[in-house]
Amino acid sequence: MRKGGAALIGMILALVFILIGLFGSWYTISYLGIDANYYLTKAEMGGISIDYGDMGLQMGDSKAIFDNTMYMTIIALIFAIIALIGILGVVFNFGNIKTMSMVGGIFGILTFILAIVAPLYFMTSAFLESYGDVGFWSEYGGPGYAWYLMIIAAIIALISSIPLFKKQAA
Repeated sequence: MRKGGAALIGMILALVFILIGLFGSWYTISYLGIDANYYLTKAEMGGISIDYGDMGLQMGDSKAIFDNTMYMTIIALIFAIIALIGILGVVFNFGNIKTMSMVGGIFGILTFILAIVAPLYFMTSAFLESYGDVGFWSEYGGPGYAWYLMIIAAIIALISSIPLFKKQAA
């Protein structure tokens, strides 16, 4: 295996974390003995799963924030796949190495941007808008595991992309 194995492992890890972020819990609330988990497409409260469309949320409400976060996460996932293809080209020496390195690096940076913007957008929009004074972190609720994994995925994607630009310069 050529140089770039660490970038390959890192981008695979970022891809897995983004995929988990797409389906995982972004926010959790525990109030009066009821636990609620908010995903990008549904909420689970007291063992009952409710689709946001069924809750009567309109596009101007919180549903739009969940939808926008989901779209950013999907685009980050696509960018991570393209970056992974570029890194595979560098590691396994197929195609033009400089081109594959540039593709891996650029799309790795784009993955970083989308993977960091999605949780920051969600944090600043969804619950600040919906709950006013409560904020994103409160005594009753806070970010779910998917929110944290997206931030970790962003950092890993950035770290995995930097060596690819060094290969391009060499």
